[in-house]
Amino acid sequence: MDDTKDSVKIGSFFISRLIEEDGTGLFNKLNNALFIEMNKNVELNLSSKNRVRRGITNGQLDGYFPELWENLPGEKTQYVVSRPIFYKRVILFTLKSSGLTKLSDFENKLLGAVESFSYGKGIMSNPHLALSFQQDDIANIKLLLNGRLSGVLGGYPGTVIVVKGNNRTNEIHYDLDKPVAIIESFYVCKNNPDGVKLCNSINKAIESLLRKGVLELNEETGFSRFNPPE
Repeated sequence: MDDTKDSVKIGSFFISRLIEEDGTGLFNKLNNALFIEMNKNVELNLSSKNRVRRGITNGQLDGYFPELWENLPGEKTQYVVSRPIFYKRVILFTLKSSGLTKLSDFENKLLGAVESFSYGKGIMSNPHLALSFQQDDIANIKLLLNGRLSGVLGGYPGTVIVVKGNNRTNEIHYDLDKPVAIIESFYVCKNNPDGVKLCNSINKAIESLLRKGVLELNEETGFSRFNPPE
């Protein structure tokens, strides 16, 4: 994948602040930086999640991102995936006055979550957690402050932004250094010789950005930061 004759067709979907149509999202820039490392032209195609996922099976796309293990469609043997490009941290938000600080405190207590947000198999399959799904973080934080939820499962930066924008932010406890789940986000390629070659090239580019300090990842804490080149 080290020539520049053809563009690699990569699929993705709109994610506020991460994947933007105008190319300004953080993951837009990360994708560009990776393919610059590979000395390869890239064509980013934005569409719906389902269409993007179908694109790799019908041959319209060479790969797509960002994906999570729990959302991979079909059989896992159909794909090869890159090493993580980012970690998604699931953070627990509670009222400081409650004394609740960990998931094991929430047996028989209601936890707020957001529809279509991914929390990892460990949380979703936990029979001791009672999840109440709302449309967004704003609704969840409001219900937490009103005492209708004992806690909220959220993420960084989305839920943190909502909390900091609330006039009762000082009543809410969360610890970014102690996520309750860490979920890998990666590129997906088809499980054939071309797909394996593409994902191997992406892995080498990720390793290069890590060595340069352009990308920072910590598997244990879930800390992830991309420092776009000027």
